[in-house]
Amino acid sequence: MRKLLSIVLLAISTTGLEAQVVTLNSAAHFVINQGNHPVGRSDFSIQMVKQGEISTPAAYTVNSHGTITLPNTTYSFSGTGSLDNHLAIVQENLNGIVNGSAVTFIARANGGSFAIDISANGKTYQNTLNRPAQTVFFPDFDMASYEILLNIRASRPGTGVAALIPKQMGILSAAIVTPQADVQGTLNGKALTVHHASLTIGSVVSDLYYSASNHILEVDIPSQTFAIVHENFQLQQPPPPPPEAAPNSQQPPNNGTPSSQPQ
Repeated sequence: MRKLLSIVLLAISTTGLEAQVVTLNSAAHFVINQGNHPVGRSDFSIQMVKQGEISTPAAYTVNSHGTITLPNTTYSFSGTGSLDNHLAIVQENLNGIVNGSAVTFIARANGGSFAIDISANGKTYQNTLNRPAQTVFFPDFDMASYEILLNIRASRPGTGVAALIPKQMGILSAAIVTPQADVQGTLNGKALTVHHASLTIGSVVSDLYYSASNHILEVDIPSQTFAIVHENFQLQQPPPPPPEAAPNSQQPPNNGTPSSQPQ
């Protein structure tokens, strides 16, 4: 009887561990709107790594691209990353061009720390940051970040998540998700129930709209008048559009674009 109980407890324990392993394979395209006007595009893919004879800690590869054009700002980015089987960062590489100036931000997991390497304006910088157990890389307009965040929360409910923001010398901030009431929408002409949550990173609050399978469908940033919307997705009763930003205030949000020079 005691031996049988031990086997049952072992099975329960193993099942719990397996439940924490994420299976994620996703790709999507988005339109970036400011007010009622399209100003850019963003796309991403997350794919499983095929393990060969030599094993690697990377279980997923992440690829992201985006461009945005505003009266006073142009920004484009290309990102590649690798994650382990719990969606924890192994390495992130972000190449951005802000108003014609190239910036590179690289973060590597090194034990309990992130090793940060930055290149901007012909200069290089290094930094080290503590590495929270669950951290999501959060460049501006990189929609893979939201998909990864949602899947971490689904696989590890109640676990705190940090955002690694590629600004200055690298910034760590809590990513606080607060569930809101479901709404209705359509995707490719088909009606669906859409989950809604608010996301707070530093002083920036966003509205996340996502499917039951944790695929991100729309992110609204009211304070910045941005809405990043999945192609062929529409909220059934979208919130009223934010007021048009004044010409001198049309800037990308301050939660992830690599700055032209660390401060």
